[in-house]
Amino acid sequence: MTFLASFTTIAGKQAALEVDAFAIVYLRYILAFFILSMIIWFRNSKLKINRGDWKTLIFLMLTGILLNQNFFVMGLRYTIPSHISLIYATTSVWVMFLRWMAGKGYPDRKQIRASILTIIGVAVVIGSSLLVFNRDIFIGDIYILGATLSWASYTAFGKRMVHKYGPIQTTFIVLCGAVIVYSPVGIPRVFSVEWEQVSTLAILGIVYMGLFTSGISYVLYYYILKHLEAPHLGLMVSAQPPTTVILSIICGFEILKLNTVLGILLIGGGLLFASRKNSGAMTING
Repeated sequence: MTFLASFTTIAGKQAALEVDAFAIVYLRYILAFFILSMIIWFRNSKLKINRGDWKTLIFLMLTGILLNQNFFVMGLRYTIPSHISLIYATTSVWVMFLRWMAGKGYPDRKQIRASILTIIGVAVVIGSSLLVFNRDIFIGDIYILGATLSWASYTAFGKRMVHKYGPIQTTFIVLCGAVIVYSPVGIPRVFSVEWEQVSTLAILGIVYMGLFTSGISYVLYYYILKHLEAPHLGLMVSAQPPTTVILSIICGFEILKLNTVLGILLIGGGLLFASRKNSGAMTING
């Protein structure tokens, strides 16, 4: 799953440069809807949603599907892959704070210190764009920060639905809602794209993000969430930055910079520090 997520920024970068962001997002929804529909049909699964769960499912649709993917694609157009992976690596920090604010967990001093360390790491990565007056990258980083906060919400509050409906059904339900809500915006945007001028690489990037990222990776993510606490799952994202940086350099999207290395060390160090088991680990109430 880590490699699938790391390669998303590489595969999607060219698509984000050539194709309208709203069209990309809608095509991701359609492709993911297709592959999940096939899985559900093959498994002969039946969906029955309790009325009391609609509010939570709509919230998950807004955060994990609509906001996260729109912010991600818009940010991908402006910023560089390493920044995306580094900012997303702070997911566990935001999950911890969100659950704390919702009364579902209480961070200890060690986790608070680790959180401060990771936030400083993000500031080092984003702040460098301000120091050199790179407005585009800074705007892209802010979009990605919004995507990360949305994804953290999706992670923090999705566990109960995953246990109740399963990872495939939960993902399919929120995806169906997103397709319905987004169609009035997405359909015209897709038809407005001059596809004959879009490169094969960009099209392959859209297909990858739709089938593998929005489809398979989302299901895998919720499958793992079913067996792990949300903050621990967020820590898995910390393996993405080194992988993404290497792929991005190989593909020629960026060169290795000092602030990127420092950001990896600060964020990775903070996350590893927070994940170490001790008697003061975060208490989970539900």
